[in-house]
Amino acid sequence: MKNKKGLLLILAGLLITICVICEYALPSDATAKAYFVHVNTNGEKVQRNQFSGYKYTLKCYKKDGSSETRTFYSANKLDKNKKFKIHVANNQLVSNYKQVKELPSQIQYYAEK
Repeated sequence: MKNKKGLLLILAGLLITICVICEYALPSDATAKAYFVHVNTNGEKVQRNQFSGYKYTLKCYKKDGSSETRTFYSANKLDKNKKFKIHVANNQLVSNYKQVKELPSQIQYYAEK
């Protein structure tokens, strides 16, 4: 009887561990859209329910060069006058970002127009 309980506890722990690993190992930005942005504002400090971060409304460029003005929220402050590649999820939250030295050449062309 004790062996069965021990085995059951081990299996339950293993199942929980696998679920946690899968949750964090899978990329959360798989459904998020990628944009390139040139941050030219400090962002507006936002405090809502359980979110604390910054709100930005910027011109965002897709990889094909098309652009749109989007509002998105970032938990971390994005440095002013820097360029970033961001992944924005459907809930307008930045799930991932990376600073880039320059915008890709096709996007740079449209950004200067």
